[in-house]
Amino acid sequence: MEKNIFSNLSTDNEDHESRDIRRLFAITFSLYNFSENYNVLYKKDADCTIAKELISLYYKRIKPNYSNMIYSFKKKYIINEALVEKNDTQEQKRGLKAVYDYIQNYSKDAEEFNILIESLRISELLWKPTDQKHLEDLDAEKDECFAMIQEAKEEKNMEKYKQAKAKLRELSTITADNKIGGRIRQDSDEVDLLGYEILVPSGVEARIFINSFSSPEKRKEFLEHLKNDNEIDYIEYCVKICADLIKYQPFKDGNKRTFRSLLNLMFKEKNLPPVYIRPKEREEYHKVLFEAIQNGNYDNLVKFYNFKICDSIYELDVAPYIIRKVFNQTPEIKENNKEKKLKLNDENSSKK
Repeated sequence: MEKNIFSNLSTDNEDHESRDIRRLFAITFSLYNFSENYNVLYKKDADCTIAKELISLYYKRIKPNYSNMIYSFKKKYIINEALVEKNDTQEQKRGLKAVYDYIQNYSKDAEEFNILIESLRISELLWKPTDQKHLEDLDAEKDECFAMIQEAKEEKNMEKYKQAKAKLRELSTITADNKIGGRIRQDSDEVDLLGYEILVPSGVEARIFINSFSSPEKRKEFLEHLKNDNEIDYIEYCVKICADLIKYQPFKDGNKRTFRSLLNLMFKEKNLPPVYIRPKEREEYHKVLFEAIQNGNYDNLVKFYNFKICDSIYELDVAPYIIRKVFNQTPEIKENNKEKKLKLNDENSSKK
């Protein structure tokens, strides 16, 4: 007889009600995951009712461990996120890791959440390894120029001397102020949005927009949504905010990565799981993001994220729970299995 993978989900010390609820969600999200893999839900659940109901019921009944979720998330996220925008240099991967270390360690009680400040922090962390490498490369190039000047003097080569001096003057204009991370763009900075021909707001408009999130009105607006018990409304609010920030492109580079990370930090405020986008979902993500930015129609982008949150609940909480229970991965069960194995070995030895 084929083994039922859900039959062992009650092998813990939870009370009957909690155990049954946990088991129900494990089965439900597993079926959801199977359906989604065959694109059934995307076709049948056009208004996202199933995903929304699952999220709402889950957070009414389950208290997931966010630290465990983000630990699992980080192992999968870095490579996937780097590939979504095809920015997979070692420096950018290290920057993404630093961002999610920050999100994992972020304390909701430490200070009042501020969208502007957190955007600047995330951008700074995202680009810190790259900016550092640029400065190191710059120092190396300057050293080469100094060596070339010295050689030119010894060789009495005026042309070589002029070239080295000119290069050194050029390099001297590049300073730490030219860094990418945490720097709101100027009008002279070139930005590219999704590769589409979209009229990106000017640097002045971008600065006004992102700075507006420090206003008392915007901070009050965020707190009202945060205190609202409706997770679905909060998800929609956060997705719209981050889509608008991507539209304004306030940073010179890395805006989509910065604000996807900000979105996950905003989700953490509600203990919602972090979300990542697989490379195979890149085209769909850009399509719905473009629709939101170009036409102000956020419906499909919000729907996309509701499905992605269900994905994350399954992958980061439900699936690990099933593995622990079904495949006997809890410390207590592992110890019991070890004792049984030792006992069996003793019995076999005595028979011999």
